[in-house]
Amino acid sequence: MTPNTSDTIPLLEDLRHSPHVCMAEAARAANRALSRYYGAYLDSAGIAPGQASLLMQLYYLKDIPVADFAARMRTERTTMIRNIAALERAGRVETFTPEGSRTRHVRLTDKGRSLLVDIVTRWDAAQNALKARLGAEEWTTLITALNALADLPGHLPGPDATS
Repeated sequence: MTPNTSDTIPLLEDLRHSPHVCMAEAARAANRALSRYYGAYLDSAGIAPGQASLLMQLYYLKDIPVADFAARMRTERTTMIRNIAALERAGRVETFTPEGSRTRHVRLTDKGRSLLVDIVTRWDAAQNALKARLGAEEWTTLITALNALADLPGHLPGPDATS
């Protein structure tokens, strides 16, 4: 069956000649750009920006239950498990179950800490260059807005929800 191209979708037609602003689309594009940006600083160290962020947080946390770490990083537990597994295969973190507990914990290894010593200066250079490029006011505005978005509840009412 051939689609009927004469049918139009009014809302999309209204948006056709206006700046298309979809928050999710803009956030994904910004995330990809930031990953490339930080990646340019971190690539020669052999670590991706997301993994570097996890190592930095583990430095502060020492050891933490995996589920708590996922919540702190505002990600799904299953996503965190995959990320930890990649870091564990590289010898940068280890998971363990403390005696008397049934909960898996994660912590930096010596290899992870050594890598962190190297990447923190690269990360800092990326941060400072980005701050300089954006300017202090826009930097603060963006960080505040992104944190507000990250703190949105997981399940918001849809258009069919009743109050």
